[in-house]
Amino acid sequence: MDKRNLNPGRKYLHHRKITIDGRKMEAERWIRCLEITDTGALFRYEFEILELTNKEIQTEIIREANQ
Repeated sequence: MDKRNLNPGRKYLHHRKITIDGRKMEAERWIRCLEITDTGALFRYEFEILELTNKEIQTEIIREANQ
């Protein structure tokens, strides 16, 4: 997804590849966009704040939630 299409306050599906104990897995979670920055955007998942870069937004943010 392009950073210009993000809307603060909306939820987006965050899909990423992770490694746990040497095993490669894929993880998905709904994260809320808090703010768009020069380098990317800030998101919140429960009590965690995530800062994703423009490249991470393009590859890891799949779609907006139907709210």
